[in-house]
Amino acid sequence: MQRRDALLRLSPGLATLLAACASGGAPESGAARSTTAPSSTSSASAPASAPSPAATPIPAYPVFSFSNSSPHIVQIDPATNRIARTKDVPNLGVWATNDDNCYFDGKHAWLGARNPANDDVEVMLLDLDTLEITRRIPLGKDRTTVYIGKGSRLNQLFVAKHASGQMSVIDTKTFQVLETKDVPVNGGVACDMDVATGPDGIERAFIPTDTGDTTISINTATREVIGTYTHTKGVRPYMLTASPDGRYVWVQERTTDGQSVLDARTMQLVKHVPSGKSAFLNSFSPGGKLSYIGHNADNRVVVIDAVTFAHVKDIEVGTNAKDIAPQPNGKSIYAIATRENLIAVIDTSNWAITARITLPENPEYCYCRGPLS
Repeated sequence: MQRRDALLRLSPGLATLLAACASGGAPESGAARSTTAPSSTSSASAPASAPSPAATPIPAYPVFSFSNSSPHIVQIDPATNRIARTKDVPNLGVWATNDDNCYFDGKHAWLGARNPANDDVEVMLLDLDTLEITRRIPLGKDRTTVYIGKGSRLNQLFVAKHASGQMSVIDTKTFQVLETKDVPVNGGVACDMDVATGPDGIERAFIPTDTGDTTISINTATREVIGTYTHTKGVRPYMLTASPDGRYVWVQERTTDGQSVLDARTMQLVKHVPSGKSAFLNSFSPGGKLSYIGHNADNRVVVIDAVTFAHVKDIEVGTNAKDIAPQPNGKSIYAIATRENLIAVIDTSNWAITARITLPENPEYCYCRGPLS
């Protein structure tokens, strides 16, 4: 999938996928070559080395879609690309923006939700084996939504509270809310969240501010802002994904039909990458070479080379092809078309759509995780 490279052995029943976002970046120089002087001992006298064991193939893992209408959760079997089971969530309210970047602890997907009746917001732990909500963590109130990204190496989860302009920090071992604090949104909102460790060893949380036209970086250890990028006024940066190596942040913008790729350390612009109408989010191939971009007002998933930023492919999926869940084996991606109530399965070897899975009403997001290693 993308940016979650580690993998922990779990029961095969766990249908989950570690999203990885891999990074966009400036073209890298060729890998250095090491040279070894010939040995004075003849190869004939050297013992033959044992063959290396073959790598265990990575299987395909179940894909989940989330809807505000019953059934709230749909699980798709990747072997048949058919619906395997469905589940409702008691007292759901409405889902937050639960995309393929949401934290996975090896058993649970950590998902956001809001109750429209009273604006209570919470984080839910969804057991991906049983499809049961095993814990609910209240985060107070917000009149719009919350956003969850990848987990922190500090065993903490950073959550953006949208209209409140705040950040909450949850201890992922004790499930306690450690802090909720205001963040500088420049008159805007706290519009998304992701976390990554950069090459300098500093772990950062990133938040775009939409109408504030800024993207901020926060040191997760101190919880203080350490960088700000000011976008051109009116572009409205509203979603983002950090690359798995922590070098770059891809920031989707409402009005440019593309995204700004920022250097995560300096928070300076590396490249503006156009893609399609109202770019909504991006995900990455397992090795991080490709970026898959979904859109809120376009029929296409757009594939970009995340190293050179070159355009690779446009794939016609369906109306509002906004959310993408790559398989961790790299062989396929699942893209949701919300207006057409379907998920398209795309073969990454030739970019052909191999299946269209009809979903129940009002699907919003899709999600996939594999074992952590």
